[in-house]
Amino acid sequence: MKKYIKYTIGFSGIGVLIGLAISLVFNYLNGSTTYYPSSPNFVNQFAHPLNGVTVSVILWMLIGCVFGFGSLIFEFKNWSLLKKTIINFCAYYAGFAPLAILCGWFPFTWINFAIFTLIFIVIFVIIWLLNWYSIKKRFAQLISKSKSSFPSHLIVISLD
Repeated sequence: MKKYIKYTIGFSGIGVLIGLAISLVFNYLNGSTTYYPSSPNFVNQFAHPLNGVTVSVILWMLIGCVFGFGSLIFEFKNWSLLKKTIINFCAYYAGFAPLAILCGWFPFTWINFAIFTLIFIVIFVIIWLLNWYSIKKRFAQLISKSKSSFPSHLIVISLD
């Protein structure tokens, strides 16, 4: 139980850090002189701007938990990579899509939701392929390193 509390705190903290960083970048890019943790439409729903920031922080915490706990799916040893990937994708999408809507990141219409879904799939595939390539490259380096570090005079030839 303690482990999951630590995970929750860590994943929540990472979610807030990333959410804050992204919101600051978007505020600077938009030339804003007032800080908006999300879209101005989102913040304007609240009586006080601080309430918008508080709700944003809570949503960022939840997003951090969705992605943090979702990544633990890859820790299952007896599942195939395909099964892990499909379940991971479903967990990320099912957890992240409603939170993105609650964050007010796009107006909720079916066309916007379809565009969000397409963007989500493209980003997921790109990240998955980059991770796969990185792991494949590290694995090849380990194989190469182990072959070169094996003393040639210890090679045993079987006569069977």
